[in-house]
Amino acid sequence: MTITPKNTVHLTAADTGGLAELEIHQPPGAFALTPASRIALQTIGLHHHLLAGVGLDWGCGVGCLGITAVQIPTVSHVIGLDIDPANIAAAQHNAVANGVADRLTFFLADSYTPFAATDQAALAAYAGHVQFILANPPTSEGDDGFGFRRQVLAGARPFMKPGGVVFLSVSYQYGRTRIHRLTQEAPGFTYGGLLASTDWVPFDMQRPDLYHCVELYAAEEQAGGPLYEFRHPAAADQILNAQSALAYFQHTGQSPLSQWQTHLFRYEK
Repeated sequence: MTITPKNTVHLTAADTGGLAELEIHQPPGAFALTPASRIALQTIGLHHHLLAGVGLDWGCGVGCLGITAVQIPTVSHVIGLDIDPANIAAAQHNAVANGVADRLTFFLADSYTPFAATDQAALAAYAGHVQFILANPPTSEGDDGFGFRRQVLAGARPFMKPGGVVFLSVSYQYGRTRIHRLTQEAPGFTYGGLLASTDWVPFDMQRPDLYHCVELYAAEEQAGGPLYEFRHPAAADQILNAQSALAYFQHTGQSPLSQWQTHLFRYEK
């Protein structure tokens, strides 16, 4: 992946798991590609045999996941959903620039609910026919940070065709308990395991936003929520919860380690 002039990212075939080289424009104000985006892109190519038919790209950003997915011959169409008009405009531009606009549709939407009545009707026509969903959600506010991931699965059920799959980005620090509880919170889904993961990387607590995340995680643990999981930066066999990770960073200045990951969920109904 390289940054080229005019806010454009060049994605190599390695970035897309062998599917294609793409040019993705990121205008100011649009959601930027992240390490989580990169592993989500690679997952699509590495596990392309799981994807076919019509798909949804939940929180599509500038459209990179959907644009990558329609490079797969068995994928007929992808509908991208995003709440940010700048993202939708960038996604539409990128679909045209990469020659796949005829296989992609983008709706301005809050989760699975488009704002325009015509778009609501168009999306509703796919109820029960969606064979896959791609989702790289951001951290949610006002809860344990996992709320959007719950929303992806819970809201997917009316659209999913039995046997359909969800590629869901869930970074390591959220912990195994939250991942496995998703199937209890969204009946009909089964957990299919880890599809792809980065190596261990610092959860950079020098960044104020990530430091604040760990503060919120620690407060969630103290309130009785499931433990978060980080790897100790100096001891490969030691797992830190959020409270321990926060205390260790405050004492040493060393950030705990995490991994960006994509997990598989199957809709069995």
